[in-house]
Amino acid sequence: MIVRGALNRIKGLFRKKKRKPQQKMMPGFLKYSEIIEQLKQKIRQARVQSIITVNTHMLSIYWEIGDTIARQEKEEGWGKKIVETLAKDLKAEFPEMKGFSPRNIRYMRDFALAYPDFVILQALPAKLDAGENLKESEVLQAQLAKLTWYHHVTLLDKVKDLRERQFYINHTVQNGWSRDIMVHQIESGLYKRQGQITSNFKHTVAPDQSELVQQLFKDPYKFDFIYLGQQSKERDLEDALINQLKNFLIELGQWFAFMGRQYRVMVGDNEYFYDLLFYHTRLKRYIVIELKIDEFKPEYKGKMEYYLTIADEQLKSATDDPTIGLILCKTKDGLVAEYALRDSSKPIGIAEYNLRESLPENIKGILPSIEELEIEMEKGYQELKSPAEKRLETLKNKISQLKGKEVMQIATIKILFEIIDNSVIPLYQLLIERMKQFDEMFISCSYSWQGKNKRPSNFEQLTEEWKNEEFLKSHDELYFHYQLHGLKKAGTEAFNSGFQLNFRTDTFWYGFTLVNHNNQQPFIKKLYNEQLSKEDIIQITDSVSEFVVDSIERELERISKP
Repeated sequence: MIVRGALNRIKGLFRKKKRKPQQKMMPGFLKYSEIIEQLKQKIRQARVQSIITVNTHMLSIYWEIGDTIARQEKEEGWGKKIVETLAKDLKAEFPEMKGFSPRNIRYMRDFALAYPDFVILQALPAKLDAGENLKESEVLQAQLAKLTWYHHVTLLDKVKDLRERQFYINHTVQNGWSRDIMVHQIESGLYKRQGQITSNFKHTVAPDQSELVQQLFKDPYKFDFIYLGQQSKERDLEDALINQLKNFLIELGQWFAFMGRQYRVMVGDNEYFYDLLFYHTRLKRYIVIELKIDEFKPEYKGKMEYYLTIADEQLKSATDDPTIGLILCKTKDGLVAEYALRDSSKPIGIAEYNLRESLPENIKGILPSIEELEIEMEKGYQELKSPAEKRLETLKNKISQLKGKEVMQIATIKILFEIIDNSVIPLYQLLIERMKQFDEMFISCSYSWQGKNKRPSNFEQLTEEWKNEEFLKSHDELYFHYQLHGLKKAGTEAFNSGFQLNFRTDTFWYGFTLVNHNNQQPFIKKLYNEQLSKEDIIQITDSVSEFVVDSIERELERISKP
């Protein structure tokens, strides 16, 4: 082969004797020029190969370039600048070709370092056709050659562990993932979730299939593209999943056939309904999925066993393997799940799902992934939405990002009575106690509350007047007046001081405003499901005390002027 001959010539070039240390005084332009000419020749030869093998040959070129740089860095002390020089020379020779940027050439070096034994073996297809067993290194090479360069760059960036990277390489090849789908799988942590389901497959599935079936399922399933409120029911979860699932199966159709939701089966005169029913065309098995909006309970296992018995009797053909059951729960206690499955003779798996969270993630390994569902279904869903729906969704997203407390209730007479007893009265009591510190400075003091035509001057009168349904309905502000009369030390310039504190009720909140302070804005607000805390009461009292001190100081400054 032309490419193999060029590869051999390049390899022969790289086996030359190492230059002695004293020769490194010069940049080594003679050797560099030889290397760049050999690389250019290899690229020219690879370009004339069949378009069918273009990816394979391109990977081979990139590996050779990367291996060249890696070995020259190690043996000849090439530095960072040589990469820029090499990129410039290759671009000049092949101006119509992309991929020779300094950044991409560094990826080529990383690729060669990650897979030092990478060689595109022409004998691999023949070995596979002949049924020969491939060595582990040959299997890896065959898998690597099936991925695009952009897949490899992404894997080098995002997955540092070799075993984990091998996992994503194998699954990408098996399932035909695009680069974006592969990225979603990596970011969702598929490697750590795959095969982690609590199950009894080891004892209920044939030994030659039990491990494969185990690897089809994950735990937990990530349904991050679905939001369900606190009061949602299992049917809401089912609706959300099916809305996403429809377009996914039309476009992807990977061995996982959707048979129906609330699939009806009859036993005698009784009818039963499977939440979701699927058929896996590779495994030749039906898969019954039950959705639970709460924590796993042992009784769910008994119901699933009954459903599997019906499926095997009424749905399974002679060529099908026994039906598999999957129970998807919001949460589960692993020990409870294991005990529940211990004596079951039916193949059942129990997994959690994460909402915000929800979608029956497919039963994957060989099956479509949750990330594929998310991308494909969301794309179709967005195309169907009207401009008004899109604008509403944008609004909902903005609201969800607000950091304020949630309004739980509005004012009622009962709530207002509770606030007066548990928040307002304790506040007034502390305020009156705190004002006693001014007693020795002034001749006298007085206080009262204003409501209707009365001005209560003690707590008994206050509660009798204010805790009146008609009164509260007709007032949205209630006033507390406190007056200090005649500063003793001021003599003929004696003055009064005090404050007015307004208790204000609004549609969604109540608060306190100090008249002539802070532009009449409430300096504390509370929702109606919140009472004033001890700290809130102290804060308000301190603010009022400082206001009184400020007013006294201003008056003293006034009368002290000549």
